[in-house]
Amino acid sequence: MEEEKEEEEKEGEDEPMDTELRTDESANDGTDTITRLVKRRARDGARFIREKLELESSLDVDGIVKKCLHGAMAMLKDATRGEAVKMRKTYRLRLLLTHLEHGAEEGNLNLMTVIRKRLTLLLKDKEETAMSAEMASHWLSNDAASFKAICEAGTFRRALWQYLETGVTPLLAGIVAFADTNANLDILDDNGGDEWAVSMWLEMLGNADITMLRYKDLQTVMHRSEVKEFEVKTTGAYGSFFQNRLPFSWVIKEQTDRLIYVANQDANRDARTVAENALRASALGRVLAKAEAEGGKRNVVSRYLADFVRMVHRSHSTNPDPEYKLVIKDIEYALRCSHLQEQGGERSNEEEGGVAEPTFLDPSAYLESSFPRIHLAYESIRKRLTIFSELVQLWPESVGRLAAVDRNLPLDLKCLILLMEDWVARTNAELKGVDTRKTWTNKVRRMTPVVLRLLESVTDVTPELVQHRDNCRFAWNRIGALQLFVEHVCPSDDADIKQSSKWCSSLWGALGDKTDFKTAKSFDNLEKFFRMCNKMASETFFGKQQNCPVCSGVVEFPVRLPCDHVLCRKCLVELKETAFFRCPDTKCGKPFNQNLKADPVSAQKNGAQKFSRYKQQCNAFFMEVVSLFCFTDNTPPAEEVIRKLMGYVTHRSKWREAHAGDGDAAGGSAVKTKKMFEESLDPTPVVRSFLLQLLLRANIESVRKYLEEYFENALGLFNSDPAQTIELCILCVQCLEDHYRCQSAQYHNEIQRIHFACYRLYDSMSLLRRDQATVAMETLEEVARVRFGLNDAALWMHRFYVEKDVGKTLNTEVIRLVGAAREICNQDLLKWPRIYLMRQLARRFGMDSLKRLSELQEWIIPNHARRNENDTIPDRYIICGDDYHRLRELLAEVLIGKDLGPLDDALKKLDCSAEVAEYVALVATYREITSANVHEDIQRRPTPEIVNMLTEFYNACPTFRNKALSRAIVGNSLDGCLRVMPHRDALDRDVAEVIVQFKILLTNSQNNGLQRPWIDMSTAPQNMQNCFLPTMPQDDLDEIRAVIEKTRTAGENVTFYKCPNGHPYVIGNCGLPGVAYTCFQCGAGVGGTNHTLLPGNTAMGASEDNTRRGHILGQPQKRLPVPERQMSAAATAIMRALLHMSMYLGSLENPQAVGQLIVPPVDPAGVSRFLFDHIASDVDTIQNAVGRSRDDVFLFLHILVDFMIRNVQHVDGLDLQLQTKESRAKWESCYVNAYIAQALQGLDAKIQDANNRMVNDDRLGNNPLLRTIFEVDAPAENRNVGKIHEEESLWRFRSHIGLEHLAHAFDENLSQKKGGGKDGKKLKTFPILQLFLKHEHQLRAIRLLPNVLRLHRLLLQRLNRCVDSSEATTMKIGEFLDNIRDENQRQDLHVLIDDFSEAWDCVRTSLPNHPFGGYTIPLEFTQEPLRLESCLAMLLPSLHGWGLCSVGLVYYLQALQNDFLENYSKETKQTLQARVDIFDASYAHLVAYHPVHDLQPIILANCNYSLEVGKGTTIEYDFGSMEKQLVERFIRGRPRLGIGSQMVFIIYREDFTNASVFEHLRNRIPQEPLPSPADLERELRHKPTEVTDLLAGIDIAVGFLVSVGGDPDTKLAKFMYDTLRMKHTKAMLLSYRLKHVESLWVMLSYLRARMQALYGHEPFEKVDEKYREPIPDDLLKKLRLGFQHIQMDAFSILLYKCIIFRITVKQNAADEDYIDNSNFPLKDVLLYYMSDSGSEYPIPALEDDRFPGEVKVKHCVATWLCALAFRHQP
Repeated sequence: MEEEKEEEEKEGEDEPMDTELRTDESANDGTDTITRLVKRRARDGARFIREKLELESSLDVDGIVKKCLHGAMAMLKDATRGEAVKMRKTYRLRLLLTHLEHGAEEGNLNLMTVIRKRLTLLLKDKEETAMSAEMASHWLSNDAASFKAICEAGTFRRALWQYLETGVTPLLAGIVAFADTNANLDILDDNGGDEWAVSMWLEMLGNADITMLRYKDLQTVMHRSEVKEFEVKTTGAYGSFFQNRLPFSWVIKEQTDRLIYVANQDANRDARTVAENALRASALGRVLAKAEAEGGKRNVVSRYLADFVRMVHRSHSTNPDPEYKLVIKDIEYALRCSHLQEQGGERSNEEEGGVAEPTFLDPSAYLESSFPRIHLAYESIRKRLTIFSELVQLWPESVGRLAAVDRNLPLDLKCLILLMEDWVARTNAELKGVDTRKTWTNKVRRMTPVVLRLLESVTDVTPELVQHRDNCRFAWNRIGALQLFVEHVCPSDDADIKQSSKWCSSLWGALGDKTDFKTAKSFDNLEKFFRMCNKMASETFFGKQQNCPVCSGVVEFPVRLPCDHVLCRKCLVELKETAFFRCPDTKCGKPFNQNLKADPVSAQKNGAQKFSRYKQQCNAFFMEVVSLFCFTDNTPPAEEVIRKLMGYVTHRSKWREAHAGDGDAAGGSAVKTKKMFEESLDPTPVVRSFLLQLLLRANIESVRKYLEEYFENALGLFNSDPAQTIELCILCVQCLEDHYRCQSAQYHNEIQRIHFACYRLYDSMSLLRRDQATVAMETLEEVARVRFGLNDAALWMHRFYVEKDVGKTLNTEVIRLVGAAREICNQDLLKWPRIYLMRQLARRFGMDSLKRLSELQEWIIPNHARRNENDTIPDRYIICGDDYHRLRELLAEVLIGKDLGPLDDALKKLDCSAEVAEYVALVATYREITSANVHEDIQRRPTPEIVNMLTEFYNACPTFRNKALSRAIVGNSLDGCLRVMPHRDALDRDVAEVIVQFKILLTNSQNNGLQRPWIDMSTAPQNMQNCFLPTMPQDDLDEIRAVIEKTRTAGENVTFYKCPNGHPYVIGNCGLPGVAYTCFQCGAGVGGTNHTLLPGNTAMGASEDNTRRGHILGQPQKRLPVPERQMSAAATAIMRALLHMSMYLGSLENPQAVGQLIVPPVDPAGVSRFLFDHIASDVDTIQNAVGRSRDDVFLFLHILVDFMIRNVQHVDGLDLQLQTKESRAKWESCYVNAYIAQALQGLDAKIQDANNRMVNDDRLGNNPLLRTIFEVDAPAENRNVGKIHEEESLWRFRSHIGLEHLAHAFDENLSQKKGGGKDGKKLKTFPILQLFLKHEHQLRAIRLLPNVLRLHRLLLQRLNRCVDSSEATTMKIGEFLDNIRDENQRQDLHVLIDDFSEAWDCVRTSLPNHPFGGYTIPLEFTQEPLRLESCLAMLLPSLHGWGLCSVGLVYYLQALQNDFLENYSKETKQTLQARVDIFDASYAHLVAYHPVHDLQPIILANCNYSLEVGKGTTIEYDFGSMEKQLVERFIRGRPRLGIGSQMVFIIYREDFTNASVFEHLRNRIPQEPLPSPADLERELRHKPTEVTDLLAGIDIAVGFLVSVGGDPDTKLAKFMYDTLRMKHTKAMLLSYRLKHVESLWVMLSYLRARMQALYGHEPFEKVDEKYREPIPDDLLKKLRLGFQHIQMDAFSILLYKCIIFRITVKQNAADEDYIDNSNFPLKDVLLYYMSDSGSEYPIPALEDDRFPGEVKVKHCVATWLCALAFRHQP
């Protein structure tokens, strides 16, 4: 009561001002005088208030803060979830009220003083930065001085205070939201007596230089309007919630990170020292120094360290504290080591077990570390801690075991030691049974990636740590080798080898505790073990045998001589190779027939097959051991090991040496293959690159002598034959070049890769001056470096000068690389580098690229090699054969005026079908006659007389059946881009030539059924409107359904359902649910019980299919090669080019029909250009798919068309109308098998042959440049190997070895498999490699999933509730990044956005066909790549509009991994790991790899160059080894992914409208109507001030209730007074309860709007203008007549609710589900709202015709005002 009395006294103080106003009101100028006076007083009042906030006057500023506090708290939303967080709102309010109870005191720092200070600074900042000078002085008067404000408040002073509160409340909310990050406010409530922490808290918040909170931070991103809701954030790692122990620790972390970042820019100074000095000199440093002095430095540091760990380390444990403690100890260990290095301490070995511990002058000095030192210590071990986190996920019990270990070692090393000890102790026992061995093997597989990364992470160089690490490596070598042996030699399903467990135990014992395959001891142990196994296996498969007289070992694959002596099959082969045809037994020596077959003894053939398989298994095991363990850490093994390995490659037979003097025994070396246990020597000497590639894994300098020795030994095999010597040099150069390529791939930065290439060129300058007489490895290294450097230079020159696709940051680096290439090429002593560069440019990027570059860089092609611009363009049609060549030359004679007789004779003599004859003749005509129109000189074009003569001749000649086409070609009257014009772009010319050839093909293929879809599209596109166009993406659900239907059992009712997130699943048997389980894709509940589906699950219709007809690829652009259905990526790209060519031809006939096929539609005038550009894009895609240049792709397309015209195919049973997906897929498969697969077979040879034909064409016979580029001329016979760097063969072009080359080689391997392979042998398939290559173009995006999720978190932290959807849609990503002040944050976001963009580009074309959660991304959203010009909304996860892109990307990547692993599981019968939530998944859980850094080394490591005498160098991929490495590194042990409840979405500002707030409220507290609304209306009818006050209080209460909930029957007044401590609670609220809050708010809001309208003010200020349209007079009369039959109070309230809760809810026009409701009938909307909301105000008259239906929603505001006026009319 006393407070109410004080309030009345304050109101009384307003009387003089009101009297003054009333006096002025009677003046002549009335309103103007009032306005001027009020604004002046308001302006003075605003200035007065701000000044008093600063000067601590008697003005009750504390009261303002307290009054605004409740409203401010209602504006806060907590980012984290959980019941404890829900109660935080009320706890936060009570805490602040307690600490604000005592106002600001002079000289005493308390919370009120600090908040007042920050409010003052924010108000100043608002005036200075957010307003113009005029607005800054009027911001309060513009609001408070309005007549409306005074009417609502009752007095001017009250209006002034109310609008001041309105301005202060959001600022106060922003301050509190910032101050309570990580529950930071709790420090104020600490009862532990840490006064220093409270003091530090207040000082930091009070200092704007430390806690840099600006008014800009409280505004929306784009429109800069004030935020209405603030999110109280957490800075825990990956969004985890934690409670600060040190005040504002996240601010300290951010500023320390920023200082370290700046310090690192100066490479000449110590970053830690610079950062420490800068921090010490800053305001933050002074506060920290004071806190350390008062609270103790160690206390402050330990608190910060605890907070720091929770901000940087991610824990997946339900109880993460033990893990956090371990991480803290590890950082402390790193700090100890740092101090040790600085203090020069020494380690002692006094601890038990010899474990060393750092010793210091002060043993606990690390506890007084500076904050920058903590950050740097963490950064030094960050990668190791990440690996540790992954290990904890795989081995959760490790945390408890580590906590019990008291060893002063790095955490990851301790963990590794425990893991190895655990495995070593249990391995021998687990190897005895098949099942336990399988379990053990699976565990090793799963842990392998993490263990390898752990071993790599331990890089400390102290002797003790090295010893522990090496011991762990020895144990892992032992375990890993045993696991490989079990997999290769002792598989669980091998029934032929009975000794599996015995062999495993023997190997485990033979390897010993110090297993190191880099040493000779372990290698010898392995050899001894295999000799034992070989003996046991030989006895198992062949019985007991005598020793072989040749090799003195146990006979393997026994072969019996005519004299009955038995020897090994391989030894017999060796004898025959050396022409030794006598029994090798010294006591026998009987001769045998030189044609004696090396077949095993007939009785032992079965054993021979089994023994052969055993040998192959041993070979595979040994090679993996060598590859994985001998050359780890990029260091070579011991010299003895290398010599042993080289002995397996070049092996001198002991028997040969012993019999070297025999006349019929050839001494010398025999060459083994790379396999250790091969059963025989190769019949032809072969040098393989395997060992050379292994040696090159190490640093070249460390293995140089071995490389020289390898080279010399291999060179000796060829007896100084120059040709073979050169081939060997080529092999070595290629291996060295690949080695540099692998080194370059390890650089993740393009600048670094350019630098690497540049240095390789500069390092090889001495090559140009080399003049030695012998072949040396050093020379070959320099050749390889030059080749590598020029290879990269060609790439960057093309990108920089031709494609102009290089960012500004790379300009200088590219120019430097070009300069190095120029310096190499301009040397006169060696011509080949320049020629090699030209070959790279022309054959990788096309002759046009070489031509354009040579115009810009004249040094590329010397002047003497240049030709005139008007020289003949190479003729790709030459591939059409000799008939074409003959006709072309005859047409050339006609062109210069000769007779048509020879041409006529030649046409008659064509020995081919009529279709082929016309095709060849028309192609020759187009090339020779039509193409001559390209010349600008009219004298070089065909004259009209010649055109007329040829036209008449073609009309009469029977060869030409399609007269119209022949006339068009001769007369150059083809439509569109097919017409030849001068100055045509080279690309347009090349595309047009292919289209013309394709058009001629279709014209002459009327009887070729397979060509029918192309023919129909090119001639009658209007008939293709309902077709499923070839190569278009589709939804595969129908195919899955068909397979299941086909395989179901008799009587089974297979039924398809959808989970709550839209993923399909199947229920068999009766088809009704009987069991509840989880969705494979998302983990949601699916199925049900008792034949009842779980909520959210629905049955799928029989016709549900998202496949779209028509052309759905969007705008032409660069695309990755993507396979579709059963077609490979290359076949898909080629088929797509044919589709676009046929559509282009159709657009020349009927552009409207073709335009209608395209989605979204294209204007008919632009259809032809649209499709022409698509063809050019297809050429680029084919280029990427087959790894060839653009010129080669055009050559291939010409070869393909020529092949199709000469090979007519007829396939019965095809639906050539393509009316169904099935008919399309079947036709595609037939077409690809009939034509494209055949054309791709042997592509390299076909392209080379075509190039030879083209270059040898007599038209180009005098062009040495082309002959040099395409390597047509044979090498010189006299070859000087003394100057090997001048040998042309070393500078030949070779295709780049990469993914594209691999995919093409693998496709050829599959084609051979279908045909049975060479010699009719069935070739081995590699299903996992096939599966991987098919999906690789998308699988590469999975590695980016963690960064996509991290981007979501960072964007939500910054933008949640701070941006409108319209802002996000209109703002560009680049604009958003430009608005970020912090350079670190901007760069971090830029990197993450680049990763999002890369993932988006990989999968976007598939997203429209992949619905998720009932949502589908619109096709038009996926048409463009994501760039900085894209809208920001694409990055913000939302279930509406552009936000679907971000959410759909996450769901697709999750499903991509799951689908791939499911297919892998089906192929391998492997059980998949348990599901892991994507938010808990680490890199080790993902099928994650980088296509360059990870895959390229694997490809090169398994690409072997073989030099075979008489056959040259060939490339062979070891597909089996490659498949195994892919499985081991990227696939095995990966779990399926799930998306749990952690998926969060952006909350736009408009999402929290009144409608959404009360919807949330109803979900927490059931609502009921007011018990007596009429009484409340009567009581408040003429009390605008009380209505305003009550509404403000209810708004605050609603804000809290939405978060905390409550008992519906709790009295509202009690909640506001007791819980919210709102002292000014009105007595009239005593009769209402929490269940009445919504109805009470509606009534109060309605009353306020009604009073505003009656006073002539606007009641709907925020309603869009489209809803304010006035009602026409005639309609207004009908409306008033209708009002006579309506209860107006109920109608007015209903319409008011409908306006604010339904009609005017803000929508984003960019959303797919946006609906403009302004023209809907208002009557229908009201009726729907009544039924939907269960309105307590029924209006019967709305249900009949008395309310005019012509009144629209756009009239709603005018209707409500009309109803109000009607109600109050007399």
